[in-house]
Amino acid sequence: MHNIYRVTDVPFCAKADGKTNDRAAIQSALDAAFANGGGVVVLDAGKTFLSGNLFLRDFVEFHFEDGATLLQSSDPDDYVEYKDGNYAPKRPGYGHNLCPEIKWSHLWYYNYPLLFGAEGTHDFKITGKGTVCMMPDDKPEKIMKICPIGFYRAHNFEISDITITNYHSYAMMPFTSNNGLIRNVTIEKWSYGNGDGICLMNCQNIRITGCRMHTGDDSVYIFSSYKDPRGGGWWSSDDPQPSLNIEVDHCDLKSDHCKAFGMILWGIDCPDQSKVEVRNVYVHDNHFQTLGNWNYNPYTTKIGFPPVTNVRFENNVIDAIEPNFFETQITDMNYFHSTSFFKNGDFTDNLCFWSYLPDAAMITIGKDVFGEDEKNFACVRAVENKKTALYQGLYVRKEAPCCFWAKVKTDSGKWQMFVRDLDTQKTICTKEFSNTEWQDLQMNFTVPISGNYHIGIENAENKDGFAHMTNAVLLGNNEAAFGYARVGTDPQRSWKPLYFFDPDLWKTEE
Repeated sequence: MHNIYRVTDVPFCAKADGKTNDRAAIQSALDAAFANGGGVVVLDAGKTFLSGNLFLRDFVEFHFEDGATLLQSSDPDDYVEYKDGNYAPKRPGYGHNLCPEIKWSHLWYYNYPLLFGAEGTHDFKITGKGTVCMMPDDKPEKIMKICPIGFYRAHNFEISDITITNYHSYAMMPFTSNNGLIRNVTIEKWSYGNGDGICLMNCQNIRITGCRMHTGDDSVYIFSSYKDPRGGGWWSSDDPQPSLNIEVDHCDLKSDHCKAFGMILWGIDCPDQSKVEVRNVYVHDNHFQTLGNWNYNPYTTKIGFPPVTNVRFENNVIDAIEPNFFETQITDMNYFHSTSFFKNGDFTDNLCFWSYLPDAAMITIGKDVFGEDEKNFACVRAVENKKTALYQGLYVRKEAPCCFWAKVKTDSGKWQMFVRDLDTQKTICTKEFSNTEWQDLQMNFTVPISGNYHIGIENAENKDGFAHMTNAVLLGNNEAAFGYARVGTDPQRSWKPLYFFDPDLWKTEE
């Protein structure tokens, strides 16, 4: 049974009148729970607690009873930073942007969030049917624009059932954080500012489920970032991690100006592209007003965007799709088209863009290790009685003569090249190999219907063993626009790009 710390009780004595600054009382309760090994800090039902920013603590649940409100203070003297074991005054900045020379240098990237999980914070929760309400906006130039909830390098967290309202920034910013559940959260009534919902920057093992959002800008997006110049305050993307294992389900997302769901794919200038990769995204049973991606990065002159692999869409209702979504080269995607050619076929960027069965153990090795002729290759280990495969999901046009060409070798076991329908898992073609020296191998094939297919190598017998592959290419599957038919501009916002309104057109070739 967790200890309960009610912030209105002695010794904390929060006033809960909506006028007195209760920050110190609430923080004292959070710190006391932490000092005693964990507990539940409670905001009383129906009460309003005025506060500056608060620091969340390990093993502590911050619980809103029904109707409890945490109200952002308008007094800059009510804000602090945690320094050398103490809370010291730190006034937030005012306005919208901090540095005119840095595009989109919004103040909430620099001001501490109202509820903040600092670097290393873990095993914490924000729960309950209460509300986080940001300060009044009658004088926009006097708003301290801070994020209602933000974390940096935090892990093992839950945010459930609360409402965020009257916000002037991004509503939730979990940055470089892992193992989180965001459930049944409502985000509404954005005010001044960009008004984004949830920004998952370089996050792993996150589920967003049952949430309802009506935002001013992007509602939920996966953000891959490297050396973002706006960092350096309470967060940084100088040492990113890949965005892995993200699930978005049973959400209703609406955006007034941008994407209800999408990805911001920055980080192309990261020397190790595996650190900014987006991998294993499962999006199902949602309603999105719009779907799209941000591919333009204002902080680099390098063209392109980082790897995106294994994106699954199922049972979603999507009202409109922006063309930028189809400009993104995603390998191994269902429902929509994957890219139509191998990416990173020589494994220069490690295993980026490649998918693999979970029992496979793969290592990319340089030639200086074994004196191989090839600069890079994948070494795939098969485990006895388990299927092992290394592949990419590619879009292939029906009846187009294709050739899967790769350099392969084994440790004498039997392996095979394969082409398999992603949706039906029907095998279209295989070619066995067991050579122990590097060999150029070609497999010619055609597919009966246009669609996404898994193409790669797999073990052909239930024995331990190894196979190596490099220089994978797909010939004959000419790159084409694939005809995602455009049907005009958004009638409400003529400045917006062309949309794709009719789901029946999404897979229609011109």
